[in-house]
Amino acid sequence: MCGIVGYAGAGGQSAEDVLLRGLERLGRLGEPVGAEGLGPACSAGVVVSADGGLGAAWGGPGGPGGPGGPGGPSPAVERLREELERRPLPAGMCGIGGLGGVPGLDGAGRVAVVLAGAVDAGALAGAREELRGRAGTVGAVAGAAAGPAADAGVVARLVAEAFSSCGELVEAVRQVRGVLAGGFAVLAVHADEPDTVVGAAAGVPLVVGAADGAVRMASDAGAWGDGAVESVVVKGDQVVLVRREFDEVRWEITDGWGVVVAP
Repeated sequence: MCGIVGYAGAGGQSAEDVLLRGLERLGRLGEPVGAEGLGPACSAGVVVSADGGLGAAWGGPGGPGGPGGPGGPSPAVERLREELERRPLPAGMCGIGGLGGVPGLDGAGRVAVVLAGAVDAGALAGAREELRGRAGTVGAVAGAAAGPAADAGVVARLVAEAFSSCGELVEAVRQVRGVLAGGFAVLAVHADEPDTVVGAAAGVPLVVGAADGAVRMASDAGAWGDGAVESVVVKGDQVVLVRREFDEVRWEITDGWGVVVAP
């Protein structure tokens, strides 16, 4: 994928609106093609945590002309906006979005993941084979051909399985991050933790910025526009946890052992 964004806010701001603006800014930056060499961003999607579940939507290129160039609007985001006008998502204040691919969902639709960069094909091949061999996990994603959408789907299923054992999204992402290889950044949400967004990075930037009672995450700080007064880059062995608690949003970055290293 060409870029990812995440958001958690406590001031009543719609996560959907913030995510769409972030994806639009990523498109205007003219980010380079994905690591798979599949060309510029051709699709976009968002997932919002709301009402005990996840609402997801995505769209492809806005027309036969293909993706827009640097400085111009992204047809993929325009197509996504059209889809959201036809089928609005539930209101929510936490969510994730991706440009250049669609969000990956686990088989139950309880976990969603967006990826930037590329996970090592060998690591994912092993994960796909493992998923095929487990009852109830032989869905379309596990059997799909390799690619950004399939990759995100496999990672979502791995996170879901880890969560079923440890019961915490941040620990589930930490465990999955530990067995994957490649140059990527990931953001994840889970319907069982609707006020939480978790991210991790390995060779692809993941920047966290806090301002005005909200926390934003992105593979490029340019996705925020103005207003991020505090920011930090997540390093390769770290995981960022962002959690909305009543009228405030807290965040922390931990290392591979769960030790807090920021803020």
